[in-house]
Amino acid sequence: MTVLAGASGTGVVVGQPVLAVRDLVVHFGARRRSRPPLAGRRSAGIVHAVCGVSFDLGAGETLGLVGESGCGKSTTARAVLQLVPPTSGSVRFEGRELTSLGTGELRRLRADLQMVFQDPYSSLDPRMSVGTSVAEPLRVHRRLGVHGEERVAELLRTVGLDPAHARRYPHEFSGGQRQRIGIARALALEPKVLVLDEPVSALDVSVKAGVVNLLEELQDRLGLAYLFVAHDLSVVGQISDRVAVMYLGKLVETGTAAAVYQHPSHPYTQALLSAVPQPDPALERRRRRIVLTGEVPSPVSPPSGCRFRTRCPKAAPVCAEEEPALVDRGQGHPVACHFAEAVDPGARCGIG
Repeated sequence: MTVLAGASGTGVVVGQPVLAVRDLVVHFGARRRSRPPLAGRRSAGIVHAVCGVSFDLGAGETLGLVGESGCGKSTTARAVLQLVPPTSGSVRFEGRELTSLGTGELRRLRADLQMVFQDPYSSLDPRMSVGTSVAEPLRVHRRLGVHGEERVAELLRTVGLDPAHARRYPHEFSGGQRQRIGIARALALEPKVLVLDEPVSALDVSVKAGVVNLLEELQDRLGLAYLFVAHDLSVVGQISDRVAVMYLGKLVETGTAAAVYQHPSHPYTQALLSAVPQPDPALERRRRRIVLTGEVPSPVSPPSGCRFRTRCPKAAPVCAEEEPALVDRGQGHPVACHFAEAVDPGARCGIG
């Protein structure tokens, strides 16, 4: 057992790692249309989507994976579940290597590793009733049995929905209710790990809070481990025990939520946190926004050395020559920056 400090600074007890990712790499072949169009397509380079990402996820723990759109966090999540084939690296679930498993073995393991998608409407078949959608994983894995209807009703109650609505169709529910249906479907096989890919980004603020509270309750009750992918740092800070910040395919800062939020040390993390609005008017007034200049480089041709250097206010010649390792540089948690320096979160980033 390990005790981690959550975003609020309280101790969170988590178990041994159930998921271990090492040096995960995902590259795609970029293509462009030739001229004339009928000539077909030809290669235009390699998209470096994920480049050497490593992390552990403990039983009962939530790891928040954050970063701007296009940084590779969703690709990382899909590669962990083998929905996207990794180019190289290792993904181990309870000590078992997933990258070398065949289709049949992976299908059996998917009962323990489930995903909740960003768009709850597109993840549900509009031609299937809610009850049929929730029951589908049970049917695929031959677990439906004679008590299938009771199990579906139990799952709907678990996520705060009326079992009597199982005969309704997805379009008859609100966005928040549809996401609850998606969570019920993911829970059907009693998984140990849920990968949540931007699960609340499409929801209104009040609805978002309800879904986040539901996820926290389910984790406490069922002992689930979450890989929580998001770009909303306020949500990540509320639900996560640990946080991993990603930029252009690489992790740039990791640590407990308390360490990263209270002592952000990478310039990219500091910029992200500076954009989080504060409910306290006094903190909001003294918060100084850090605005990044320049465009995000193309993953087809990422910069040499530090990938963030083209937008970094601290960039120096060494940043182009030497890629900084993700190590603890005296801040108490790993940071991939030659000039890592913790800031005063109240004055600079508005994190109290």
